Amino acid sequence: MHVKKETPISALVEAFLLYWAFFIPGISLPHTAVTYIPFVTVQELYRIVFYDVPVITLLLYILWREDKSLVRSKFTVNRQSIYWSFINFLLILGSALFISAIAQYVLPAYKPPLIQAPQTPPAWIVMIIGSFATAYLEEIFFRLYLLHRFDTAGIKSMAGNLLSILLFSLCHLYEGSLGTLNAGLASLCFTLIYRKTNSIHSPAWAHGLYNLLAFACGI
Repeated sequence: MHVKKETPISALVEAFLLYWAFFIPGISLPHTAVTYIPFVTVQELYRIVFYDVPVITLLLYILWREDKSLVRSKFTVNRQSIYWSFINFLLILGSALFISAIAQYVLPAYKPPLIQAPQTPPAWIVMIIGSFATAYLEEIFFRLYLLHRFDTAGIKSMAGNLLSILLFSLCHLYEGSLGTLNAGLASLCFTLIYRKTNSIHSPAWAHGLYNLLAFACGI
């Protein structure tokens, strides 16, 4: 199997261009006036169909064309991936609860916006699909695609890991400083678990469950 050889500069340029196209348009600073975020079923369905699915398809096409065996191996399901996805979920949930508890003492006046839970059965179905679609999109890009691109370019694993974590955190600036910190810690867990299991399912399942919990509990 021929694997494309890249220089660190070309890998960074390609990765940044895709990051610019897929994620930068959605990056924004938090709006302090926003205290409540409604769940709009049609809007969520539109995002799944016209953003999540096309981006996932494009990323997998790029990787599949380059190295089919890589994609097959990363999507293999086994007991290890199931076990570590559960551990991953507990880690990110624990970090979120810890940050929330600390925030009550450090920033007692801070009130993050609440997310509306779905109100109808169809809305719940769309929410569940959207939670995992978003999780797979982000994990495929930040873990599978980015880390593979950095690795094949000869970038040290530590540097690649940190850059992936940083870029993931920037996508959550709209959640404020605490949300960005929480995203950074979650991304650290996702990256370490992905490196350990070599399975995209381990971080994606944990990520999807966390998204599902956030919507279901309105947090």
